[in-house]
Amino acid sequence: MNDGAPHLYVVLTYVPRLTTVPVGALGPVAFERGWYAYVGSAARARRARVARHLAPFKPLRWHADYLFAAFPARRAWLVDGAAGECELAGALAALPSAARRPGRFGAGDCRCAGHLVRFARRPRRADVTSAVGQNGAVCAFSVGSRKESVTGGD
Repeated sequence: MNDGAPHLYVVLTYVPRLTTVPVGALGPVAFERGWYAYVGSAARARRARVARHLAPFKPLRWHADYLFAAFPARRAWLVDGAAGECELAGALAALPSAARRPGRFGAGDCRCAGHLVRFARRPRRADVTSAVGQNGAVCAFSVGSRKESVTGGD
Protein backbone atom coordinates (compact mmCIF):
# COMPACT_ATOMS: atom_id res chain seq x y z
CA MET A 1 0.00 0.00 0.00
CA ASN A 2 1.19 3.52 -0.80
CA ASP A 3 2.18 5.33 2.41
CA GLY A 4 0.52 8.54 1.19
CA ALA A 5 -2.77 6.81 0.43
CA PRO A 6 -5.66 7.04 2.89
CA HIS A 7 -6.05 4.07 5.23
CA LEU A 8 -9.80 3.57 4.91
CA TYR A 9 -12.30 1.05 6.20
CA VAL A 10 -16.04 0.38 6.05
CA VAL A 11 -17.94 -1.08 9.00
CA LEU A 12 -21.43 -2.48 8.49
CA THR A 13 -24.35 -2.81 10.91
CA TYR A 14 -28.08 -3.44 10.75
CA VAL A 15 -30.84 -1.46 12.46
CA PRO A 16 -33.97 -3.68 12.61
CA ARG A 17 -36.51 -0.93 13.36
CA LEU A 18 -36.77 2.84 13.61
CA THR A 19 -34.72 3.68 16.71
CA THR A 20 -33.52 6.89 18.31
CA VAL A 21 -30.00 6.69 19.72
CA PRO A 22 -28.26 9.44 21.74
CA VAL A 23 -25.07 10.21 19.78
CA GLY A 24 -22.75 12.41 21.83
CA ALA A 25 -22.74 16.05 20.70
CA LEU A 26 -25.22 15.26 17.89
CA GLY A 27 -27.88 14.48 20.49
CA PRO A 28 -30.75 12.09 19.75
CA VAL A 29 -30.46 10.65 16.23
CA ALA A 30 -33.24 8.65 14.56
CA PHE A 31 -32.03 5.65 12.58
CA GLU A 32 -34.49 4.16 10.10
CA ARG A 33 -34.64 0.43 9.61
CA GLY A 34 -31.87 -0.67 7.26
CA TRP A 35 -28.20 -1.45 6.77
CA TYR A 36 -25.62 1.20 7.64
CA ALA A 37 -22.07 1.43 6.31
CA TYR A 38 -19.73 3.68 8.27
CA VAL A 39 -16.68 4.92 6.36
CA GLY A 40 -13.66 5.76 8.46
CA SER A 41 -9.95 6.30 8.22
CA ALA A 42 -6.96 5.77 10.45
CA ALA A 43 -3.63 7.44 9.80
CA ARG A 44 -1.98 4.48 11.52
CA ALA A 45 -3.11 1.31 13.27
CA ARG A 46 -6.10 0.81 10.97
CA ARG A 47 -6.56 -2.81 12.03
CA ALA A 48 -6.72 -1.75 15.69
CA ARG A 49 -9.28 0.95 14.87
CA VAL A 50 -11.51 -1.50 13.02
CA ALA A 51 -11.16 -4.09 15.79
CA ARG A 52 -12.21 -1.39 18.25
CA HIS A 53 -15.36 -0.66 16.21
CA LEU A 54 -16.16 -4.40 16.24
CA ALA A 55 -15.55 -4.77 20.00
CA PRO A 56 -18.72 -5.13 22.07
CA PHE A 57 -17.59 -2.86 24.94
CA LYS A 58 -15.60 0.34 24.56
CA PRO A 59 -15.63 3.96 25.66
CA LEU A 60 -17.98 6.01 23.48
CA ARG A 61 -15.69 8.43 21.64
CA TRP A 62 -16.73 8.72 17.99
CA HIS A 63 -20.24 9.01 16.52
CA ALA A 64 -19.92 5.46 15.21
CA ASP A 65 -19.28 4.14 18.74
CA TYR A 66 -22.80 5.14 19.78
CA LEU A 67 -24.36 3.42 16.77
CA PHE A 68 -22.31 0.24 17.25
CA ALA A 69 -23.10 0.18 20.99
CA ALA A 70 -26.81 0.08 20.13
CA PHE A 71 -26.44 -2.15 17.04
CA PRO A 72 -23.19 -4.15 17.01
CA ALA A 73 -21.06 -4.07 13.89
CA ARG A 74 -21.54 -7.15 11.74
CA ARG A 75 -18.78 -6.94 9.17
CA ALA A 76 -15.86 -4.75 8.11
CA TRP A 77 -13.72 -4.21 5.04
CA LEU A 78 -10.32 -2.57 4.68
CA VAL A 79 -10.17 -0.29 1.65
CA ASP A 80 -7.13 0.84 -0.30
CA GLY A 81 -7.05 3.02 -3.40
CA ALA A 82 -9.97 5.33 -2.63
CA ALA A 83 -9.39 9.08 -2.65
CA GLY A 84 -10.58 9.60 0.94
CA GLU A 85 -13.34 8.82 3.40
CA CYS A 86 -15.62 11.67 2.25
CA GLU A 87 -15.26 10.57 -1.38
CA LEU A 88 -15.85 6.90 -0.56
CA ALA A 89 -18.96 7.74 1.48
CA GLY A 90 -20.21 9.81 -1.46
CA ALA A 91 -19.57 7.00 -3.93
CA LEU A 92 -21.38 4.49 -1.67
CA ALA A 93 -24.32 6.90 -1.30
CA ALA A 94 -24.55 7.10 -5.11
CA LEU A 95 -25.30 3.35 -5.30
CA PRO A 96 -28.91 2.22 -5.78
CA SER A 97 -31.05 2.29 -2.61
CA ALA A 98 -28.35 4.19 -0.68
CA ALA A 99 -28.20 7.65 0.91
CA ARG A 100 -26.11 9.46 3.49
CA ARG A 101 -28.26 9.36 6.60
CA PRO A 102 -28.31 10.89 9.08
CA GLY A 103 -26.54 13.96 7.73
CA ARG A 104 -23.10 14.94 9.06
CA PHE A 105 -22.77 11.66 11.00
CA GLY A 106 -19.07 10.94 11.53
CA ALA A 107 -18.06 14.16 9.77
CA GLY A 108 -16.95 16.21 12.75
CA ASP A 109 -13.52 16.85 11.25
CA CYS A 110 -14.61 17.71 7.69
CA ARG A 111 -17.37 19.53 5.80
CA CYS A 112 -18.90 16.67 3.83
CA ALA A 113 -22.48 15.39 4.07
CA GLY A 114 -21.44 12.55 6.40
CA HIS A 115 -19.60 9.24 6.61
CA LEU A 116 -22.60 7.01 7.31
CA VAL A 117 -24.55 5.55 4.39
CA ARG A 118 -27.93 3.84 4.78
CA PHE A 119 -28.87 0.99 2.43
CA ALA A 120 -32.30 -0.56 2.00
CA ARG A 121 -30.59 -3.91 1.32
CA ARG A 122 -27.38 -5.36 2.73
CA PRO A 123 -24.39 -4.00 0.85
CA ARG A 124 -21.83 -6.55 -0.28
CA ARG A 125 -18.11 -6.30 -0.80
CA ALA A 126 -18.78 -5.97 -4.53
CA ASP A 127 -20.72 -2.76 -3.79
CA VAL A 128 -17.79 -1.33 -1.86
CA THR A 129 -15.39 -2.41 -4.62
CA SER A 130 -17.62 -0.70 -7.19
CA ALA A 131 -17.58 2.51 -5.15
CA VAL A 132 -13.78 2.40 -4.80
CA GLY A 133 -13.21 1.93 -8.53
CA GLN A 134 -10.81 -0.09 -10.66
CA ASN A 135 -7.64 0.99 -8.86
CA GLY A 136 -8.94 0.10 -5.42
CA ALA A 137 -8.77 -3.00 -3.28
CA VAL A 138 -11.29 -4.18 -0.70
CA CYS A 139 -10.36 -6.88 1.82
CA ALA A 140 -12.65 -8.51 4.37
CA PHE A 141 -11.53 -7.94 7.95
CA SER A 142 -11.95 -10.40 10.79
CA VAL A 143 -10.91 -9.98 14.40
CA GLY A 144 -8.31 -12.47 15.53
CA SER A 145 -6.90 -13.03 12.07
CA ARG A 146 -3.48 -11.67 11.25
CA LYS A 147 -4.39 -11.60 7.56
CA GLU A 148 -7.22 -10.00 5.69
CA SER A 149 -9.21 -12.11 3.26
CA VAL A 150 -9.20 -10.93 -0.34
CA THR A 151 -11.82 -13.46 -1.34
CA GLY A 152 -15.29 -13.93 0.03
CA GLY A 153 -16.17 -11.60 2.86
CA ASP A 154 -19.60 -10.66 1.57
